[in-house]
Amino acid sequence: MGCSGKGSSRSGRIREATGFLRVLVCITCLMGVGTAGAIEYFDKKKAFDEVGLLRCDSPQFGRRNPAPYPVPDWSIYSRLDKQTQAIYDVVNANKKEMHIQNLVSEGLPIADEPYGTDVELVVYERGGLSSETLETVNNIQSDQLVLDWLRDNPREDWSQLNENIRPIPRKRGEDGKLRVALIFGEHGREIITTETAEYLIKLLSSASMETLLPVLDNDATLASEVLEALDHTVVHIVPCENKQGRRIVEMEQGAQHLFSLPPEIADFLEATRMERLLNLCQRANGRYIDPNRNWPALWGNKPNDYRPQEEYPGPAPLSEPEARLMFRIIHAVEPQAMVNVHSGMYGLFVPPDSSPIMSNNPAHLAEVKLLHQMNERWLGGKCPIGSVGYAVGYVAYGCLSEFMEKGFGITSAQTWEIAGNELTSPRNCYEMFNPIEPDDIQEHRRIWTAMVLNHIVNLYKGMVPGIRSSEDDFSREVAELPNPDACGLTQMHVDAMDGLNDLALGRGDRQERRDFVEKALARTPDMHMPLLGEDIPAEWLNLTWLNEGPPDYLKPRPKRPPGGPSEENGFNRGEKEKPAVGDTIVKGGVAV
Repeated sequence: MGCSGKGSSRSGRIREATGFLRVLVCITCLMGVGTAGAIEYFDKKKAFDEVGLLRCDSPQFGRRNPAPYPVPDWSIYSRLDKQTQAIYDVVNANKKEMHIQNLVSEGLPIADEPYGTDVELVVYERGGLSSETLETVNNIQSDQLVLDWLRDNPREDWSQLNENIRPIPRKRGEDGKLRVALIFGEHGREIITTETAEYLIKLLSSASMETLLPVLDNDATLASEVLEALDHTVVHIVPCENKQGRRIVEMEQGAQHLFSLPPEIADFLEATRMERLLNLCQRANGRYIDPNRNWPALWGNKPNDYRPQEEYPGPAPLSEPEARLMFRIIHAVEPQAMVNVHSGMYGLFVPPDSSPIMSNNPAHLAEVKLLHQMNERWLGGKCPIGSVGYAVGYVAYGCLSEFMEKGFGITSAQTWEIAGNELTSPRNCYEMFNPIEPDDIQEHRRIWTAMVLNHIVNLYKGMVPGIRSSEDDFSREVAELPNPDACGLTQMHVDAMDGLNDLALGRGDRQERRDFVEKALARTPDMHMPLLGEDIPAEWLNLTWLNEGPPDYLKPRPKRPPGGPSEENGFNRGEKEKPAVGDTIVKGGVAV
């Protein structure tokens, strides 16, 4: 999630729950828990109904396919080093409008073991880079900026998101420019995202009616709007945030890794008898910490389906160089809008990651209307839109997009999921997170580049409240769009949208409509999702015991109960998939 990030989250997350269920079945048998002492699990459907969450459409796409599973064809996809060089070549050929900056970070040493990485930041300003733009990117501060912020902002406040937190003050004055940040490659296995970044950078370097029309389905009106918007926009692109994780993906299976597993992950794998993820399945960074769980907002909270081998948040917020680099870039650039691009499913999401209930404010309500419109136009409506925590099927804490909104005060902080095969085996990570056919790869790059350009046009035209427009009102164009079937909405969201539509279109008494909207916003329900150990006895599943080693009742391998989940078979909408001959199923799935 988003947290965003999330791809195999729905089918793969169910499959990987097999490992947890196996442990729980064992515990139940060994401890003699009968009907009277049955575990009461968190009933998500009941809880969602009680809080008034409206149903939304969240389809799955993909295909079931047997082993052997495909591996990347590096003549179709680009290896990271080749791709990075290609981006440098594009930028250096258009130095008037483009600039590339390499930034490094060392991160927090763990057990006296240093760990660092670097990223490229590409800046594009059509017509010519201004002196202010160049000064900003050439003076991005060091890691000391992050350390100073951590010193002045107590971890406990941000882990609770209590009333003491304050967004970082914006220093840049309004100069009429729209500033957008686009982040790709936060997770190593999401290869299609960095391909899309390269495609976008190449297109921007030669943006004209002639080059835009083939990308925009020969829509001359939109192409003209794109050029006008780009004339007043500075685009900041991180082509690959997680280089170290990506390099593990490019390794041959069995190749020696540079860093050892953190103790929490190693102990978890031993206790649950799960196997280490394949290199192609590497989500986390080079030392197995998820950059999209390392942010201060609600850092350290763990959902009740927490999987340390996938989403270990690290020893401290902003411990990871990948997160520190993004912090430094966003602090300097001060964008009004940010998109974090992932893969593993199809989806268009707004904050929060930590709740199934979508934030209820004019900006987010307008965003889901606009995302619905783009989804219908470019993707045939295949993407669920709205709250990550509802549409994806799980909540997440310590995510980038939530801190972008609450920490940096960014009005529009979206997460896009741009590809995914949600029905395949969790072992088939290449196809689970990426299209694999050449024509399909090319079409994904084109469509999602068109989405980015369409999004920039909407932002430039002031269609998201608070960005080049009033923060309290819809534009007429937004008001005329239909209310979407978005995930995470309650009746209060619908009422607020209806009221904002009426205000923009001049319907009804203005003060009465304004009061109606304010009441709807204020009455939006809140919802606490169970954390690890809350919906079942803590001593049964709370992984804090891993610090002291697994309890005795987890050490023996349990016998599988008749009809129960097996090591070989995963869950997929109640169906058991029989593995192909020679296939070794990973015990525990994957997530985006």
